[in-house]
Amino acid sequence: MAEQTHRERARDTSKQVYTIALQATAALVVLLVFAGLAYLVSIDRIDGSALLLYAGVLLGFILSAAWRRR
Repeated sequence: MAEQTHRERARDTSKQVYTIALQATAALVVLLVFAGLAYLVSIDRIDGSALLLYAGVLLGFILSAAWRRR
């Protein structure tokens, strides 16, 4: 197995950092939307079915992503 150069290791590390940062940002956005919907349900501005639908969509997306990684 050939040893990686410093530049190749730096490039691989930057790709990993970018991927993790993108996933963290997406998770934060999803969490904020979910919290916002929960708040709107709690003050009776929207029906709870919207929150349930959003949770189902999230669960489906997470399960789909987990299945693709296998």
